Amino acid sequence: MRRHALVLVSTLSGLALGAALLAAPAQARPGPRPHFTPGAVGIGDPYFPTDGNGGYDAQHYGLDVRYDPATDRLTGTARIRARATQNLSRFNLDLDGLTVSAVKVNGRRAGWRHVDGELTVIPSRGLRKRSTFTTEVTYGGVPATLEDGSGFIHTNDGALIVGQPHVAATWYPVNDHPSDKASYSFRVTVPQGLEAVANGVPRGHRTHKGWTTWAWEAREPMASYLTTATMGEFALKDYRYDGIRMVEAIDPQLYEPAPTRTGDQYAISQVAGEAASYKRLSRTVEVPAGGGELGFWVDRDTETDWDFVFVEARTPGQDDWTTLADLGGATSTSVGDACPFWLSLHPFLGHYQSVQPDDTCAPTGTTGTWNAATGSSDGYEQWRVDLGAWAGGSVEVAITYASDDVFQGMGVFVDDVTTPTGVGSTSFEDDGDTFDGWAVTGAPAGSEPNPNDWIAGTPADGPPTLGEKAEANFAKHPQVLDFLQASFGPYPFSASGGLVDAHPGLGFALENQTRPIYAQEWFSGSDETAEGVIVHELAHQWYGDSLALYRWSDIWLNEGFASYAEWLWWESQGVATAQEIFDATYGSHPADDSFWDIVIGDPGPDDLFAGAVYDRGAMTLHQLRVTVGDDDFFAILQGWAARNKGGNVTIPQFVAYAERVSGQQLDALFDAWLFTAQRPDVPAALARRAPVDLPPLIGSSRLHRH
Repeated sequence: MRRHALVLVSTLSGLALGAALLAAPAQARPGPRPHFTPGAVGIGDPYFPTDGNGGYDAQHYGLDVRYDPATDRLTGTARIRARATQNLSRFNLDLDGLTVSAVKVNGRRAGWRHVDGELTVIPSRGLRKRSTFTTEVTYGGVPATLEDGSGFIHTNDGALIVGQPHVAATWYPVNDHPSDKASYSFRVTVPQGLEAVANGVPRGHRTHKGWTTWAWEAREPMASYLTTATMGEFALKDYRYDGIRMVEAIDPQLYEPAPTRTGDQYAISQVAGEAASYKRLSRTVEVPAGGGELGFWVDRDTETDWDFVFVEARTPGQDDWTTLADLGGATSTSVGDACPFWLSLHPFLGHYQSVQPDDTCAPTGTTGTWNAATGSSDGYEQWRVDLGAWAGGSVEVAITYASDDVFQGMGVFVDDVTTPTGVGSTSFEDDGDTFDGWAVTGAPAGSEPNPNDWIAGTPADGPPTLGEKAEANFAKHPQVLDFLQASFGPYPFSASGGLVDAHPGLGFALENQTRPIYAQEWFSGSDETAEGVIVHELAHQWYGDSLALYRWSDIWLNEGFASYAEWLWWESQGVATAQEIFDATYGSHPADDSFWDIVIGDPGPDDLFAGAVYDRGAMTLHQLRVTVGDDDFFAILQGWAARNKGGNVTIPQFVAYAERVSGQQLDALFDAWLFTAQRPDVPAALARRAPVDLPPLIGSSRLHRH
């Protein structure tokens, strides 16, 4: 019985198992395991082959950095959310000069190696195509400024972060190419008392134990080179206009006038705007038989390598002019960039400089040698010049400031002059003999008369400060935005504004998304120059930022459009029509001018920011406007901005879109203006007389670099 029972149970069990197997669905056979491969090192841009990386699409960067200006050290954690575009075994991020201490992928420790600016990340398991993953990189070090002076720039109170085409990889790990745009959030910690200004909308700040953390959020997709987290002292203005969060930051140092060194007054060279000047403060000085020195203190802010301060000397009544070296080393024999150009403005400088066969200049002239200082002295410096060559006699000396006709700084301030005998020593006080024998003798023969010249006065008598001028021009933001929206369609972002740091010699402006950054020099010239560059950089918010280029060869889609925005602005202001500006620009470049050699539709990496990309770029758009008419032209500009908002674009896409809207075949026009290394012919019917005076244009300016 027992045995039969066991057999019965066994039989029943077998039947039940068979029934269960028959009832269960068939199991799929395991497929082949996915094959994981490395992402490409470089995104594929022929201009910069190692920029960016392949295998993934960055979606969001969460940057948490701390910077100490006292040590120049930055520490940070970058959390990067991305989507795999292939089955990834490993992938790369761009990071230059900083040291990585830890890497995680999806919360798990990952392998990594960091060589020559490429951070290779090896996750603990492969990342499947179309999966979203998060990478966390902990890093630190002293960020390096790039060779051209851009990038992560260490300032006297913090850091200015600005550059193109490279900057981002100098301060955080990134897929560093504009074709991979992402949103950003920033947490930037700096010593208490400093501000940190990044892109997008401010999200407050908090101070704890001597450090302040500033939070910013940029939700709209952004190319990495447009990111900033500039740190230092800033006067912040935060307001709303037309639903846009406006944040304007100006370094408070720019509001400080040059102080006197002693007393209430000093000699002030004044600023001539964009007119050439040659300003002399002159006197005949007696020199004892044993020799002697002329001494004075100078606070100078001149355009580096273009405007200079120097001491001229000659035997009274003779033409043996020379310049004298400062015994303390403030002067040098460098002729900078002004020569030979400015010899046509100031022929008298031929006494000290001469043109060489290779079109460079030597620091020697017809009667003397060149010794001068340029740029900023960053406060007062003492000058002493030896008058021993005139021992036992007299010498005519001049403390001189000479400039070209483009930009100037705040000028030159001189105080506490001393002479070998004491006669003529002065601090320019209002004591009944303010100049003590020193005379304002004007520009020498050959130069245009100075628009203004040396005066004696208090700091209140000096020119408006750069901070005041920047603030006055930032006040035009609403007006400019209204105009640009009428021309290009709705503003593409939730925030706008601008930033000016007191960092002399930066020399360019950049359209950092929602927060353009301007060199202080842009505000040292005329208001028209400052106004024009603001129009240019805000126009980039449409063309260059919202519509980012797909490859750097497409740079015309950035600079040509922003430059033409200037033309449209000046047309709207009644200063000059776009046609007049076209005629003047076209006419100023004859057919054999090297200006036409650059193929702006594919200029090459060395000519990305050549003047032709700006000016010929704007001319291309004007020819499109003339060809298709205003209705279709502005429909093209607005529709192009709207349909590609937040994306990346190429020149062929724009040509196709312009043809579709206008119903015209435009290949010949764009081939001639974008892809031909020669001067395109313009029908005589389209050529009109140019006006005598044109507004300043960014492409024609030596500060146009970005």
